[in-house]
Amino acid sequence: MEFIAKSRSFIDLRETVLSHGWVNLAPWKWDNEQGILQRPERLSIGQKVYVEVTQMSSKELRVRANLSEGIDGTEELDGVVRRWLSLDWNPKPAISHVNNFSPDIARFIRIGGGRFLRSSTFYEDFVKTVCTMNASWAFTQKATSRLIEEIGDGIFPSPIEIINTGQDFLQKKIRMGYRSKVLFQATDRLLKEGLIYENGKGNEKKINYNNLISLWGIGQYAAAHLMVLLQDFSRIPIDSEVIRYCRKTYGIAEDEIAQYFSKWGKYSFLGYKLDRIISRTNWIGD
Repeated sequence: MEFIAKSRSFIDLRETVLSHGWVNLAPWKWDNEQGILQRPERLSIGQKVYVEVTQMSSKELRVRANLSEGIDGTEELDGVVRRWLSLDWNPKPAISHVNNFSPDIARFIRIGGGRFLRSSTFYEDFVKTVCTMNASWAFTQKATSRLIEEIGDGIFPSPIEIINTGQDFLQKKIRMGYRSKVLFQATDRLLKEGLIYENGKGNEKKINYNNLISLWGIGQYAAAHLMVLLQDFSRIPIDSEVIRYCRKTYGIAEDEIAQYFSKWGKYSFLGYKLDRIISRTNWIGD
């Protein structure tokens, strides 16, 4: 099966995929040379499929999936891909605002940058964020892979699968440490409060920073990171890497970061992150 997913505005697949580290976590696969993004999905009917996305034009992406004959999963897979790449995001307000501080960042967004690769569901983003807390990147990669191999049978596990597996399994088999309790308790509460559904999709109109940070074990970094993936860029998820970068690049300490980027208002994270991306890639605007 093949179809074209259309974006509301310009999108650069490569820039979106490489926007942060998510693409290096299972089950993502990225062929940088050919520009192919791929991962397995389980459809609502239970069938496992492999989905791949390539860029066709500035607003069009080709989506391919190995669906069984007679099954039309276009609508469902279009929704999944739209979430991955934020195809429904309207960047115009961000462009208008950030142009006051950095015309280069505004141009970068205008030609298709500024999006951040997201998982198929809010719950997957939540679990992966928990796996980054007070952890090395190697730990995050291993924990994510074990969750998929040991619980999801090759697919990222659902909230129900995590609950049915239990906290002890997360502790002993997945080796998540204290995050086992964080994940298990948070999953249970997110389900009970209707913030996520059994398939892992989030009630994204109801999720906010306050109800995330109220979860046991979820601090400011994790809550801010999850809100960024819900396209709320008003906070910078401050971890050790952000602290090191800001100290080296801007000469500011941890407690000065929020104030330093406060002029960017509700786009503070874009001011920090996109400036960093542009500097790293030596990107030159039109």
